[in-house]
Amino acid sequence: MSNKINLIYLLGAGRSGTTLLATLLNNHDDIETLGEMHQFIEYVDKDKDCSCGEKLTSCSTWNLSSDLMDSNIKDERLYCENKESHKNIPSLIFNKKADKRYISIQEHIFSALSGNRKSKWYLDSSKYIARYLLLKKSKKLNIKGIYMVRDPRGVINSFTKKVQTSKRPLSAILYYNMINLFGEVVSRNNRNILKIKYEDLVESPEQVLDEIYKHVFGSSKASVKMPEYFTMPHIVGGNRIKTKKRIHLSKDTDWQRNIPRARQIMYYYLCFPFTYINKYRV
Repeated sequence: MSNKINLIYLLGAGRSGTTLLATLLNNHDDIETLGEMHQFIEYVDKDKDCSCGEKLTSCSTWNLSSDLMDSNIKDERLYCENKESHKNIPSLIFNKKADKRYISIQEHIFSALSGNRKSKWYLDSSKYIARYLLLKKSKKLNIKGIYMVRDPRGVINSFTKKVQTSKRPLSAILYYNMINLFGEVVSRNNRNILKIKYEDLVESPEQVLDEIYKHVFGSSKASVKMPEYFTMPHIVGGNRIKTKKRIHLSKDTDWQRNIPRARQIMYYYLCFPFTYINKYRV
């Protein structure tokens, strides 16, 4: 394993708190959060901003080498985006053969970044299950997955906000059920994936982080104390909190106030059996 690149991969539905978890884990000395790396090639291709506000290509923390900005970058972006599509998840679950071109592109990226940064573990918060299934076939990556779930009503409420990609409730429910169906199938058949709940993270962060450290490092001896504020790392992708210099851990219960009780009950049963499996209350 010593010559492999260690990678923590967060998977699950959008609006489930993965940006928050990635920020918390970045507080550990041995973990460096990179953000939603399925967007990395696009960020380089379109010269988008790092979370710090600087252009990614100019950010000193990323310190990108010239070989990451070659002339084929647009073709590579389109190829990877197509392979990471949700529609490919069923075939990827059963297909044991690695996609050589995809693996070559991603290994090149992670090898270049790890050569500049020197951290023991890197964190990719892309969430895409197809991407996880593709990456885990790499012989150069040692991947530990974390599957994050959240009460669907919190996810639905977050998607109704007019920020980033919004979804109507029915669309959010269909998306939530699809992603968590595949998430359950993949996580239950892979011992390298740890499942955690957003609600447990915000209520008992030390306990959940301890579980994650055991999963990643094999023991909890590397645990750190919870600071009052967490510094936002230099990342690609992520939700609107990435523009903040630091964040405070707090529970988001807006859905309990924003969604009428009758709709809360309806959404609960429309997302069954995942609400039951994850022990959410009506």
